[in-house]
Amino acid sequence: MTEYESCPGCDATLPKVNGPTHRYIGASPACWAIYTALANAGEPPVAPTAAMALMVDAYAAQHPGTPSPQAIQSVAVHLLVLYGVFVRGGDPGTALWIRRRALRVQNGRKHGRFQWLTPPAFAGSLTVADIAQAPTPPARAGLAGRYVEGVWVRWSASHAATVATWYDEFVVPDRF
Repeated sequence: MTEYESCPGCDATLPKVNGPTHRYIGASPACWAIYTALANAGEPPVAPTAAMALMVDAYAAQHPGTPSPQAIQSVAVHLLVLYGVFVRGGDPGTALWIRRRALRVQNGRKHGRFQWLTPPAFAGSLTVADIAQAPTPPARAGLAGRYVEGVWVRWSASHAATVATWYDEFVVPDRF
């Protein structure tokens, strides 16, 4: 008989597996395995889509873990990318640029500039397991786009103003 567990980040119920997780991303071993297979190995394959450039941002934001300096910074930076794309109209190809800008040293400091944001509930939302179970690469690509946007929509309901302030302070300055 298969034993199941709920992922602490996305709330997906998945077959329990023994395996690695990330040290500060709050995912079950089964959910982490699905994510890493999709994002790193392309298994199952996903048709080319701009959403894949944002998969790491959506996944980290959907699996925020517990308050720690690493988790706080991670969630903030990944939310800044989602904000930059969905609110400021940035191209998904700018995701790496936004991440780097958010983490650069400013006024002599790089750490401790963000605070913990209470995560939204993700019960009933799309998960990487839903993407992996879709029948075809184009179907998986469509779900990936909805997944990434859905993660931002849930976070933005309570925290859009904070993320906008962070974006203006840590991403936008000095951009010409």
